[in-house]
This record gives sequence, C-alpha cells and structure tokens, in this order.
Amino acid sequence: MARARPPYTPRPMNSGPKPARSPLLFIFLTVFIDLLGFGIVIPLLPTYSKAYGASERELGLLFTCFSGMQFLFAPLWGRLSDRIGRRPVLIGGLVGTSLSYVLFANAHGMAMLYVSRLLAGFFAANVSVAFAYIGDVTKPEERAKGMGLVGAAFGLGFTFGPPVGGIMSTWSLALPGYAAAGLSIAAALFGWLRLPEPPVHASEASRDFHATDVRGALTQGRTGTLVVLNFLAIFAFTAFESMFIRFGFALFPTVFHLPAAVSEMKLDDIIRGGRQAGFYMFYIGIISALIQGGLIRRLVPKFGETRLVIAGPLFLGLALAIIGAASSWWMVLAGCALLPLGFGLSNPAIAGLMSRAAPANKQGAYLGVSQSAASLARAVGPYVAGWCFAISPRAPFLVAACVVGGAALIATVYRARYGATFTGAASASPVTFAE
Repeated sequence: MARARPPYTPRPMNSGPKPARSPLLFIFLTVFIDLLGFGIVIPLLPTYSKAYGASERELGLLFTCFSGMQFLFAPLWGRLSDRIGRRPVLIGGLVGTSLSYVLFANAHGMAMLYVSRLLAGFFAANVSVAFAYIGDVTKPEERAKGMGLVGAAFGLGFTFGPPVGGIMSTWSLALPGYAAAGLSIAAALFGWLRLPEPPVHASEASRDFHATDVRGALTQGRTGTLVVLNFLAIFAFTAFESMFIRFGFALFPTVFHLPAAVSEMKLDDIIRGGRQAGFYMFYIGIISALIQGGLIRRLVPKFGETRLVIAGPLFLGLALAIIGAASSWWMVLAGCALLPLGFGLSNPAIAGLMSRAAPANKQGAYLGVSQSAASLARAVGPYVAGWCFAISPRAPFLVAACVVGGAALIATVYRARYGATFTGAASASPVTFAE
C-alpha cells in the first residue's frame, strides 16, 4: 500500500546556507554596519554645504530631505518585503545605499549633494524591513527583546559613525563617502551569504499590494495609537539632538571652551565646540544602546511592554524638563543620564507592540507606517525646536517634555483600553502581555 504524501508546504526563498547561529545576530551586524556608514557622512554635511556657499535654510533642507524620503517610502518597502520577502529588500536597500554614498563622495555642488541624500533616504526607508524580520523570527512574548537588539545596533552604528567620519575627513573629504559605500556593500554581501529568508507566513494571494495598508495601520485603534506614540517619542528626542549644542553654547559656553555665550552659531563655532558636544552625544548613544540591547531583556518579562510604553515617556519627559530648567551643568548631565533610559525603554516596547498587533502578512507594511511616522518626526522636530529656541534656549526642552508627558497619558489610556491581554491579529491564539 502506497504511503500517503504529506501536505505540501511552500519553502522559503532560496537564501544560501543557513547560519549556525540565530539570524538575530546577523540582523544586528547588518544594521550596525549600515548605520555606521550613515553616521560617518553626517558630520561632513555642514562642511560640504559651507564649501558650496549654502545658506542655513539649504543646509536644513539637506538634512530634511533624507528623513522626507524615509517618510514617503518606508511603507512601500515594508509592503514590498511582505510580497517578495525580507532578504532581497534588505540586501537591495544596502546596495542602493552604497550608490548614494559614492555620489556623496564625488559631489561637486549642492545639486549632487541633494541627489545623494535623497537616494540615501529612499533606500534607508527599508529600515522597517529589519523590524519586520525580527517580527518573523521571534515569539510574541520575545518581540520587544528582538526589537531592542535592532535598536541597539542603530544606536551603536550612529554613535561610532560620526567620530570615525570626522577622523577620516582630516585625510580626505571624499574618504568618508567611499568608506560608507564600502561598509554598505560589505553589509549587503554579509547578508547575502549569511542571512536566511524567514519563514513565509502568508499565502501568495494575501501578499499583494494594498493601498489600504497605510490607512489600516493608522485608523485601527491599537496600531494607530502606537504610531502616534512613536512619532511623539522621536519628535522629543530629535528636538534634544538638534538643540543640545546651541543650548550649551547659549547658556553654558565655558563648558564648550567658548569665551562668551553664542546664540547665533556659525561654522567656526560648531567646529570649536563640536568635539566636546560629540563626547556627550557619544555618552548618550552608548547608554541608550546598552539599555535597548541588554536591560530591555530583563525588564520586558518583569513589567511587560505596556508598562514600559508608559514609563519610557515619563523618564524621557523628566530628563528633558531637568535639562530645560538646569541652572548648572551638573543638572544638565543628570538629565542626559536619564534621557537614554527613557528612549531606550519606549523605542523597543513600541516596536514590539506594533509587531504583535499587526496582521502576520502585513508586518512590513504596518512597521513601515510606524517608521514613516518616525521619519516625519525627525524632519519636523528640529524645525519646531528651532522656533522654540528663538523664544528661549530652554523652550525646546520644556516643550518636548510636555509632548512626551502627553505621550505618557496616551499610553496610559492605551493600556486601560486594550488591557494586558488581547487576541493579536498576528496570532491564532490570545497573546498575553507580562504584567
């Protein structure tokens, strides 16, 4: 009697040899290498634009166009990864990013600089795919831990990138661009050789493009609230990043080795105080990366994501309020020590909840919408902070503290409305949050 054949199960896309270790390690290394290259070119943008006679507004647009492209295309990359797989989108994005860095290294005018940053933002919009990959390969109760690992890779890459780029620029202004391109190609090759395609969860029919995915992520109560929380947290943090040096120059000039307060910063002022400011940003980035990559693993099982989503904005708001009201530099340092704790708690918790609430066949699309909101916050935050700074150097931090205070209230309502247990769309059985 012939043996019955087992039911057919589609195999994941051919992705080369399966690595011996968890794919989370390779996602971490791929994202770290990619963000290291991104961080390398950031310190050079003011130098390049100054050399080409760019105005302050043109320099601001140079920074904004990157985030603007991420805002527009993050959902597209997410939906594409839902359709054709995470691996090809991640690798293709890295290859495209390397091209943008080559253009940056060869830029001889503002027009080419704009093109290079637009391309970089377009291909960097596949960041959401890395989060979707984590959602594919982790259990629901471990989702925030995995998201924290990716957040740590982002933080470390961006923290180490600027000082490396600054050192390279002393040898050649083109060298950082070529180095960043080489790192992106190395990350793409690394992913092609060692990164497997995660299991396919949905049928071909359910992985088509849907223009309603973005609207669905925004209008569904659970996911829409998380998108808002992500926007508010990133908005507050970018307000701090963009105004920290100007705040220090205006109120604590001696800390930055300046003879007097500087309210209107020039390039020479930035160069003079940039090394000292870079030290503090490095310190904040390292702490945030350690929290997202290590401490979050212990806190999620003990407290659960919903509590951390409330605690993160509270710590972040308290830190910003301390900095904004500081009468001494020691108070500023105390706020800076508390700030990465707040951001490090909220960022992976929001991403983990978003992944758990999104439909399994639309992880990329929904996480893309969340990343799109984060990109919008990065584009809008510095401009709003700049307007506030014109009123008072303390205003950007106090306003940002109020913003994340509102985020904490929204998160409290979120937990009260949806409770600690819900039947996630991505799961066939009830998903229970840790209390």
